[in-house]
Amino acid sequence: MSTANPHQQQQAPTKDTTNNTNPLLLPEILWQIGPHLEQQHIAHCVLACKTWNTTFTPFLFQRVALPKRKLLPSGKFGTRPMITAIQRNGAHIRHLVCSPDSNTILRQITPQCTAVETLVLGKITPEVLPILRLCRNTLTRLEMTPNPHSNSTTTLTQTYQRSLSVLGYSQVLPRSETTALLGAILDLPHLDHLVLDYLGLRDPAQVLSFFDYCKRLSTLELHNNAVLAQAPHAMELDCLQSLSLIDSSMPLADQMMLFLQCPYLDHVVWRKDGATIPIQALSRTWSSGLRPLKLLDVANVKVPDEGLAEALAHFPRLEQFIARDTLFGSLSKQAIVDAMRSTLEVLDLVDCPAATSEVVAEIMSLCWSLKSISADSLRVLDVLENKWVCSDLEELRVVFIGPSVMSKAATQLAIYNRIATLKRLRLLSLGRYGSTSRWSVRSILHLSLNHGFGLLAPLTELREFDFCQMYHSIGMDEVKFMLKSWPKLEVIHGILSVDRDRTAFMESYIQHVRPGVRVKHNLKYQRASGRVE
Repeated sequence: MSTANPHQQQQAPTKDTTNNTNPLLLPEILWQIGPHLEQQHIAHCVLACKTWNTTFTPFLFQRVALPKRKLLPSGKFGTRPMITAIQRNGAHIRHLVCSPDSNTILRQITPQCTAVETLVLGKITPEVLPILRLCRNTLTRLEMTPNPHSNSTTTLTQTYQRSLSVLGYSQVLPRSETTALLGAILDLPHLDHLVLDYLGLRDPAQVLSFFDYCKRLSTLELHNNAVLAQAPHAMELDCLQSLSLIDSSMPLADQMMLFLQCPYLDHVVWRKDGATIPIQALSRTWSSGLRPLKLLDVANVKVPDEGLAEALAHFPRLEQFIARDTLFGSLSKQAIVDAMRSTLEVLDLVDCPAATSEVVAEIMSLCWSLKSISADSLRVLDVLENKWVCSDLEELRVVFIGPSVMSKAATQLAIYNRIATLKRLRLLSLGRYGSTSRWSVRSILHLSLNHGFGLLAPLTELREFDFCQMYHSIGMDEVKFMLKSWPKLEVIHGILSVDRDRTAFMESYIQHVRPGVRVKHNLKYQRASGRVE
C-alpha cells in the first residue's frame, strides 16, 4: 500500500479573513445616501431588508404631512392609521405639515415631536400652542396659512363679528387667542422664516412688539388679516431679504412704507387683488436701495402697462417677474427686452389680456437667459417667424394655436421640432396651466405619434407633462412612448381618455411599468411666493 506524496497532498482551505460585507449594508454608507433620496424611494428602501429598514426609517419620517380625514360611505370620518407610526418616530420629524383638520391630533403627537424645524399649519387654533412651545429651540420656519374658506373652531360673538365685518376684518381670531399665539411666536429664538394669516394683530402694542421681533427674520409673508393696524414708521428691518404682502388689510400707504423700511430686500411680493398699487413710487425709491431686486411678484394687481414698464426700468438685475392677471403689455415687454434680457429667468404672463402672442414670441426670441415662461397662447405664425434663443429653458407653459399657412400635419411637425430643441425642459405644459380664467383655447396639437408627438423623445430631462383642459389623441402607444423616452418623468397632469375604463387601464399600466409616475386629473395653479430658501 503506497503512501501519498506529502507535496501532492491538497492543503486544507484556510478561513478567509477579509470582510465580504456589501458596502450597501454598512450603516455609515447608507447614512450618506439617505439625505439624497426622495420620499417615494425611501419608502421602497425600508422594505428591502432589516438593515435598510433600521437605517432609512429616520429619513422616511423627516418630512411628514398629516393627511386629511376621509369621509367614509357610512357618513363617519375614518381614522388616520399613520398616527401610531408618527408617535414612534416623532423624534425624527424635521418638517411637519398639518392639513386644516389636523390640529386636533397635534396633541397626540406633540410630546414625541421634539426637533421640528419647519412647521406648516393649515388652521390657526389653540391646539398649535403646545408644539410651538415644545420646539421653541429648533423651529426655524413657521407658516400659519389656513384655508380662507374654512371657519375658525372658535365661534365669535355676533356683536364682535359685526364690528369686525364693518371694518372689513371678517376672519380673525379672538383677542385672547391672538395674544397667546403672538406670545408663542415671539418666544421662538431661532425663527428665520415666518408666514402669517388671519392672526388679527390690531393693538398698537402687539404690532410694535411683532415688528420689533421681525428685525431678526430674513423672510416675512403677511396675508389678509394677519396685521390690521399700521406698521411702525420709525423702524428699519435690516435682516429682511424677502417681504410678501398678499391681500393685506393694511392701508396701501402703510404697506409701501413697510417695504421702504427694508433696505436689503431682494424678493418683493405685493399682491392686492383688483387694486392699483403704487409700484411706480416704490420702484423710484428702490433704485437707490442697498440691494438689487431679484424677484418681483405683482400678480392680480391692476397697475397700467406704463406703470409696470416704469417700475421694470428701475430693476435691471431682476431675475423673476410674476405678472399673472395684470395689464402687462407691449411697454412692459420693451422694458424687459431693453433692461433685463440677460438676467430675467422666470416670467409668468398667464391671464394677461395685453400679453399677445407677438409679445410672448418676441420675448422668447430676445431673452436668452429665460428658464421658465408661462403664457396663454402662441400662434403658429409667431413661432415659425421667430427663433427661440432661450435654449436653456426648463419650464414651458403655453398653448399653441392657429392659424398657419402650412398644412395641419406640417404645422404640428414644425411645433414639435421646435419644442424638441429645448433639451433641458423639466416641465412641459401644453394645456391651460391652472389658469384662473373661465375661457379656454383649443390647441392645434393632437399629442399622437401619428402627428409628430414622437419628436419629443430628446426631452430626457422632463419631470412633468401637463395637458389639462386639452383635446388630445393619447392612447397606449403614446403612454408607452412617454414612459420609455422620458426616464425622469414623475407627474402626468390630465385625463388620459374620455372613457373611464380606458383611463383606469392606462393608469394601471403606468403604475405597473413605472410605479413612481403619478397621474393627476386636475391641476390647480399654485405659485409659491418669493422666499429665500
